[in-house]
Amino acid sequence: MPQLLCELAAVSGVLRTIAIGIAAFVTFALPLPGLAQQTARLPKVGILSLGTRSAAACDSGTLGYNAGCFVDGLRAAGYLEGKNITLEYRFADGDYGRLPALAADLVASKPDVIFTFTTPGAEAAAKATTTIPIVVSPASEATMTKLARNLSRPTGNVTGMTTFTTGDGEKCLQLLKELGVRIARVAVLFDPNNPGVRDYPGPLEAAASRIGITLIGVEVRGVSDLPKALATVTASKVDAIFMPNDARLVGSVEILKQVNELALAKGLPFAAGSTRMARDGALIGFGADIPAESRRGAHYVQRILGGAKPADLPIERPTIFRLLVNLKTAKVLGLTIPQSVLLRADELIE
Repeated sequence: MPQLLCELAAVSGVLRTIAIGIAAFVTFALPLPGLAQQTARLPKVGILSLGTRSAAACDSGTLGYNAGCFVDGLRAAGYLEGKNITLEYRFADGDYGRLPALAADLVASKPDVIFTFTTPGAEAAAKATTTIPIVVSPASEATMTKLARNLSRPTGNVTGMTTFTTGDGEKCLQLLKELGVRIARVAVLFDPNNPGVRDYPGPLEAAASRIGITLIGVEVRGVSDLPKALATVTASKVDAIFMPNDARLVGSVEILKQVNELALAKGLPFAAGSTRMARDGALIGFGADIPAESRRGAHYVQRILGGAKPADLPIERPTIFRLLVNLKTAKVLGLTIPQSVLLRADELIE
């Protein structure tokens, strides 16, 4: 009996050793839950920006701030870069011509979805891929209609938000006409390299004619064009200046500075399709709330990362518009803004 007990004890020891060995094998062979989570691929969002990396913050108000507003929207939705999402940026530094190559390079990085804004950005991204979902927030309605073919149910890989460029311009012309001074000829400054406004002032002609305004188109491709453009404005003997919400023009501090200086020197009311320009000195700024639209782009991306297709996400038109009136500029111009305009303003800059 003692010998049998010894043999049983020996067998038990062997079995215990085998069990420990198996447990150790399982422990090292199978990844720990935390390790598996760390090594899993994070969803990747590509961001194609017309602006610069240094000016990408939403509150910068400069070219490309849309990207910062979009990232703010992602944070609000619970996405944190490096923790549960990867962000892959490409910046064009204000050069439309770089967008196609940057879009192709971004596609090569294999993002799950691409975010961009402006008409040139939307067109470059759409040419670079027909399979990766693209969220544009915002671009002109004409461009979004062309790329999606159906705003309520996009048929391609593009969805997002539109701007209301022509409508904003018509509203600005109406506001100029309400100032109580003679406004018969208006210079329209636009960048012909931007496909969203290259046909200007044509889209505004009908509205201008209805309210008795003649439009004078003046091309501005950049700062180097300004001397000639401003000379044309002066020679045309206009009564006011209008600038649509062109991303590159609005994003240039130098362009806005020189246009404002000319407007004040010549006593010309300056209206713009961007509220940001009113804060920088324009008399009137009217337009869609672009930061809100850019943040809205994060909602589209969240839906796509959750499995939705662009066809499931109707393209939205802007619903929030803001009117800013710069009373400091009005004082310099010697203008008294009518009460009817003041009462409609969302913000008065004093």
